[in-house]
Amino acid sequence: MKTIKFYFNIILVASLSITFIPDTHAQLLKKLKKKAEKAVERKLERKVEKEIENVTDSILEPNTNAGEKKRRSPVVTQEDNATQNVKINSRFDFVAGDKVWFYDDFAIDRKGDFPAKWNTNGSGEVVSISGREGEWLRIPDRTLSYPETGGPLPENFTVEFSLYYPAGIKRSPVTFGFSGSANPAKSGLRSKALFYFKIAHFKKELGYSTSVYSGRETNKEYPANKMAGKVVKVSISVNGTRIRLYMDQEKIFDLPRAFEPESLRNSFYFQATALIPAPEDGFYITGLRIAEAGKDIRSTLYKDGKWSTSGIQFAVNSFDLMPGSYGILKEIAGILQEDPALKLKITGHTDSDGTMFENQELSFKRAEAVRQALVNTYHVKVERLFIEGKGETEPLADNISAEGRAHNRRVEFIKL
Repeated sequence: MKTIKFYFNIILVASLSITFIPDTHAQLLKKLKKKAEKAVERKLERKVEKEIENVTDSILEPNTNAGEKKRRSPVVTQEDNATQNVKINSRFDFVAGDKVWFYDDFAIDRKGDFPAKWNTNGSGEVVSISGREGEWLRIPDRTLSYPETGGPLPENFTVEFSLYYPAGIKRSPVTFGFSGSANPAKSGLRSKALFYFKIAHFKKELGYSTSVYSGRETNKEYPANKMAGKVVKVSISVNGTRIRLYMDQEKIFDLPRAFEPESLRNSFYFQATALIPAPEDGFYITGLRIAEAGKDIRSTLYKDGKWSTSGIQFAVNSFDLMPGSYGILKEIAGILQEDPALKLKITGHTDSDGTMFENQELSFKRAEAVRQALVNTYHVKVERLFIEGKGETEPLADNISAEGRAHNRRVEFIKL
């Protein structure tokens, strides 16, 4: 409520001041007034939606109050709640795509429901995992689920998501991959082209295959059981026929001729493979990001004088860099090392969640985090790097959809 009163004060001051000051400042205040009005509208809309949800719950579940409902939301427990130390692999060369095609962290979906932008041949639900941030999609036994991307994937693209599977229980094998079917929930996987990766449910193996029949995978040693109960960042890069898989920052597969771009771009799916007897649980994913690979960084920077990317990612509402961002930073550092005279301005941008002032500060701190990573990890001289934060003031897309917000959260490098 204090936030809403604060914005009302801005609107009042702006309205009174416009009458008594020069046109230039009046225009600025008009913009500030409009911004504040929109912020108030957003706050009120969220408050009304919350009240409507509480009223609806009280009608459908008259003996359950909001606090009880929150406690009863699906929650997954884990054995290891310790914070994972971030270690940077200097050989990590994954570069996330720039143009976001699909993004979902299930933030707008109600816990216990199947997510709105997905389809499945079985079931699934949005849940919380104890000790982990955000919401997760549970992929249960004998279930295939996939995001509805609205059409075939581009020729060159990347896929990123966070994966979690429980420790200490009998669990399903983890399968994720690409299909020639645009609707694998309806048509299945047998009659179309197929390529998938599979994490074994009891062996120390991770493999790939183009066969619908289990047991025909080409495998490599992978500590599948050791990674149970932990969050693993999965990154996939597809460039024409070449496909690469990274687990955290380790490159597991680099296959130059394994991907068929003409037949495998219709869908990306997850599947908990069937077991007999049935497993005790499936697996969980969140933060699925599918993005088209952008222009070459070096050529774009020198030709256009700047290069922007949403592939440098941070923890939610934080300026802590995610480990997957270091492939891009490594490439930027390489360009700076090749051209000792080059200087760059690093500009941070955010989406519109939160207040204008919070986003301004966050964008500046994110730009500073990028500069510190280049200085501390790749030994770029600090005097060659300048920073600024522009908050939410220069969006490239709408701030309504998850894809639009993901596109607006970006870092820009400007040649000086």
